[in-house]
Amino acid sequence: MTKLNGNKPLDRNYFRYKDRPKPTDKKEITDCCGQKTEQDGLNVNNKEDWKLIEEHIERNLREYTGEESITPVSCKKCGRLQEYTVNLKLDRKLPGDK
Repeated sequence: MTKLNGNKPLDRNYFRYKDRPKPTDKKEITDCCGQKTEQDGLNVNNKEDWKLIEEHIERNLREYTGEESITPVSCKKCGRLQEYTVNLKLDRKLPGDK
């Protein structure tokens, strides 16, 4: 068990590195896109992840007919998927349109 000197708050990092040394050379946030390095996300450069991205887009385009196209937005340096941009079809009339 580790000893605390004084009153220190016990945060997530305390429990994460309680039984192992904290890596000092590894950054918690990427420089290019500002996402956490420990977060497992989809990467467009990985073939398996790209297949999952394609399946997700295909499923949404089949399910939601009002969507014209979906663009996966990723970091240009590391390839992490950040969001999807959806273009909606504009051929539908809204209530009140003539």
